[in-house]
Amino acid sequence: MIYRNIIAKFVIVSSLFIAGCSKNSTDSTFPILKYSETKISFADFIGSNQCQDCHADIYDQWKGSSHAMAGGPATANNIIAPFNGQPIVLDDVVVYPEQVDSTYRFRILTPTGDLKQTINVQFVVGKGLMYGGGTQTFFGKYDDGTYRFLPFDYSKHEDSWFVQLKSDEKWVKIRKDIKLDDLYNWPPHRTLGEINDISNCQQCHGSQIIAKKVNDVYDVKFTSLSINCESCHGPAKEHATIMSGIVNNVLNNNQGIGIKTAVGLSTDESLNMCFQCHAVKTPIREDYLPGENLQEFYSLKLPLLGNENPFGLNGRIKTFGYSLNHLYSDCYLNGAMDCTSCHNPHSNSYQDIAGNALIGRFDDNQCLSCHMAKSSDITAHTYHKPESEGSSCVACHMPARQHLAIGTEIQYKRTDHTVAIPRPSFDAAQGLESACKQCHADISEEDLQLTINDWYGPIKPLHPVIANRMKVNQRTTGGDAAKVLLQPQHEHPMGQFANLTYFIKRYLSPGMTYLDMQIIEKLKDYTENEDIDIKALAYAGLHYSQYNNPQVKRFLTDEIKKLGQNEEPIRRRWGLILDYFGSVFYLSGDKAKAIECYELASEVLPNDPTIINNLSKAKS
Repeated sequence: MIYRNIIAKFVIVSSLFIAGCSKNSTDSTFPILKYSETKISFADFIGSNQCQDCHADIYDQWKGSSHAMAGGPATANNIIAPFNGQPIVLDDVVVYPEQVDSTYRFRILTPTGDLKQTINVQFVVGKGLMYGGGTQTFFGKYDDGTYRFLPFDYSKHEDSWFVQLKSDEKWVKIRKDIKLDDLYNWPPHRTLGEINDISNCQQCHGSQIIAKKVNDVYDVKFTSLSINCESCHGPAKEHATIMSGIVNNVLNNNQGIGIKTAVGLSTDESLNMCFQCHAVKTPIREDYLPGENLQEFYSLKLPLLGNENPFGLNGRIKTFGYSLNHLYSDCYLNGAMDCTSCHNPHSNSYQDIAGNALIGRFDDNQCLSCHMAKSSDITAHTYHKPESEGSSCVACHMPARQHLAIGTEIQYKRTDHTVAIPRPSFDAAQGLESACKQCHADISEEDLQLTINDWYGPIKPLHPVIANRMKVNQRTTGGDAAKVLLQPQHEHPMGQFANLTYFIKRYLSPGMTYLDMQIIEKLKDYTENEDIDIKALAYAGLHYSQYNNPQVKRFLTDEIKKLGQNEEPIRRRWGLILDYFGSVFYLSGDKAKAIECYELASEVLPNDPTIINNLSKAKS
């Protein structure tokens, strides 16, 4: 399985422009933040096997799904890579992937034949099941209790071993000029499970992964490395107890069923069930387990803050990402499309909006069950022959794209979930290959765009939030940028967060002596947004730029008192954003401004150890 470090690294942005003056941070403080305890523990989970007796049909669907086969122990049933003793030859070592009895291992020798190290494979993740390039990766157990990602991966699509380079983090096929120390994952350092002070793979590739440091070692627990029923529905122990009681005529009319059902969820609740894994996200607190409120533990939008923002202006994945860019789609913004609108959550097969099974991933009924008017004459809409590739809804609106952060040697194509209208000229301007260009490589984007214009006339304009961002260039003043970027009335959460981020980073600075009152009022308007990422960003922007303004400080203090149960997740985001700004200044050499930002972050999150450490480092 191809991994990147998806815990957001907030690193300096070379094009960051910060204007204005600054003063010393105010001494006033916000109300004390009371941290909440987690509601769910590892002991609340019982595994999928206990679901089988009552839900046999659903269990059978799941058992044959890519979720059920997502990973597990290193056994003959799970291993797809050739552990046959054929060497992986690098410049300074020869690696033998081999099987000895029931043990799979990598035996690493020097060119002279001396044994350098032998690493036993304990677990695998991935089984080469992904259509656009399926891979398998391997974990070994280390003396500190961690399971660590081993540096040799296998691509089923390429039928090849491959590695990630330290120099540019790209993934490449094995070459004889690559040294062992050239590998990003050597020595193995990336752990299974979320550990604060170690590079890790979060919790996506397994079920209920919990890793805690105990003295100098780690206690790592998980139910399985498949994706089980409780990964979506939450802990089932209480549910099993209640159902067993009912079978034995032990009834309690005042209790529910003891588990979360997916029936009746809002669109966002349903999406968040999948975004536990299928999203680039930033952790804001530890110990997440399914069944908790995802937004209390992760932010889905903070990755847009740094210069590793995985998305282009209209959501196309420009580096590496998962399916979070669905939040840019009109099917979501102006409809109610969630993952289960197209995917059966138990079997991972395809279905239409009514839940009817479809033949495969390219069945047009996936789209036509909503867009029924198009079904009467497909050719009139597609201008391509029926049953041709160009007549497929997915080919034009959800083309598979190679994620460029992976590189180009190992195929890693994933379907574009923005469900966008083909715009050859716009796509080219964003550095993307349009859906049209994928099939018609011999035709220029300009000519492809002319053809689109001839067929369809004026096509649907871009969402105002996206179109407004395109109006801002390097010459745009702060006042003019505010008029087009700060329009909180528009409904586009991802775009609004991106535009607000851009405005704060480019046009605001710590403790500005002057900021137009209209801009302050616009930022206040954003604090009324129901999206807690946007709300937190607006608070951070006001605090960052106006902490010396008594009226703004009173406003922020009063706002905190009104946050209720959202206070902790909002303040965690708010403090993390200010800490990010401090790190930007620190890395650019401006310790004075870094200290200002870290002190502001400490005001929001007084006891946060990372912020305390960063402030101490900046002052030293």
